[in-house]
Amino acid sequence: MPLIPGLTPHGLRHGHQTAMRRDRVPRVLRRDRLGHGATGDIADHYTHIDDEMIEEMLTRQTQRWQTAVAARARIDEARGAEQRSAVPALDEWLAPFRERDGESSSHLRSHRHNPEEEA
Repeated sequence: MPLIPGLTPHGLRHGHQTAMRRDRVPRVLRRDRLGHGATGDIADHYTHIDDEMIEEMLTRQTQRWQTAVAARARIDEARGAEQRSAVPALDEWLAPFRERDGESSSHLRSHRHNPEEEA
């Protein structure tokens, strides 16, 4: 059952491509991630993927994911619901936002996206 009606793996690939472009991931790395072959473009021929490119891309994608999880937790908080998901991986990521040992889930504020931290 899709999370969003009409959402397909192909659609997710488009979203991933868009996110990588926003994050200024080099074209050669974007093509490799999506499993695309060489284009014949001379820039692709002379540009090689290195560990620094991969690390930077993974850092940005992780920040994007963490921001999305924090936004999801805020939605639950606004509804007065506990931050939970039926999707096991997402539920694990939401765990830090849930109440622990009688603490209020107001610690959520420390996980909110802060654009100043990215500067």
